[in-house]
Parts: sequence; C-alpha cells; structure tokens
Amino acid sequence: MATCPGSTGLCRSVCYASQARFTLKSVKERLDWCYQQCLRDDFVTRMASEIRRKGVLVLRVHVSGDFFSEEYARKWLDIMRQSPRVRFYFYTRSWRVAEIAPVLEQMAALRCCRAWYSLDAQTGIPAKVPPGVRLAYLQVEADEKPELLDLRFVVRRLKRHAKRIGLPLLCDHQAGERENCGHCGKCFR
Repeated sequence: MATCPGSTGLCRSVCYASQARFTLKSVKERLDWCYQQCLRDDFVTRMASEIRRKGVLVLRVHVSGDFFSEEYARKWLDIMRQSPRVRFYFYTRSWRVAEIAPVLEQMAALRCCRAWYSLDAQTGIPAKVPPGVRLAYLQVEADEKPELLDLRFVVRRLKRHAKRIGLPLLCDHQAGERENCGHCGKCFR
C-alpha cells in the first residue's frame, strides 16, 4: 500500500480499510481527493484553518493510510504545532521507516498529541519506545500473547472471544462495552 510504508503482510491481510465501506466507489474517490489535498503546498495552512474554523477539539489523523513520507509527516507536525488546543491522536506503523520515525517522535513529544505505534506479530516490539508513545497491538490469532502493550485490537473473528483470550486492555469499543470512542477516550486522553 502506497500510503502505508510501515505495514506488514499480516496487517495488509486483515486491513479494515480494504473492506466494507472502504470498497465503495464514493469512499475511494473521497480518500483519493484527500490524498491529493495533502500533496498541495498550502495543505498545512488550509488544514490548520479548517481545524480552527470548525472548532475541532479532538482529531484522529488518518482513518486509513499512514504517514507515507517524511515531508507529509512534517506537514502534520506543523499543523499540530499551530493547533495546540486540539487533541491529536494517531496509530502508525511508519515508526518502522527510518526517515519518518524522528518526526513521529517530535509529534509524540507535543502535549497536544497522543502517538500510538501499531504492532503485530510481524513487527514485534520496537527496540526503543520514545517518551509519549503508547503501543497498540493488532491481535490476529487467539493464542498470541504480546507483552508490553497499552492497548489491543482484535480482528473481527476474535471479537466474540475477546474477553476470554486473556490479554489486558482490549479496546472498550471493540469489546462492546462502549457505544463509540468518545465514551472512553483512552486513545486521545
């Protein structure tokens, strides 16, 4: 995937952004439009202005895709710096890309940002977890027992067994304990 440089074969094989509503023509067109916007020279100015104009309080960077280049990551770092009252959060596998990782560390150091390194059985645990970074694990098999994680997500077929698997910190929304992410806020608080 062009916009997921740190992805693994495992995460690509179960990626939610390649299924369901993401396969609709209208969604694909909108995501392509968004991608084209981020390539513009005025992306930072336009995005920061829109965030202020709409009164955004919490912003998840990316619902699909990732920080695909150092330049693009720097754009988001600039947006975050221009919007210190907004709570930004993101999940990323781009921590595995040498040129992008330092920018992600700078984001994680900001008070307004919650950075989540996304892991799975193929990525393993990072050798170094920078300050401000939390670890989110994608569990694909019931017998996986990852260590040192802050949050766990499971694939659809494991959801009904999620509580019996015995791993801590399952996302409350996935476990069916919260109606939506806004009720919990673990990802961005």
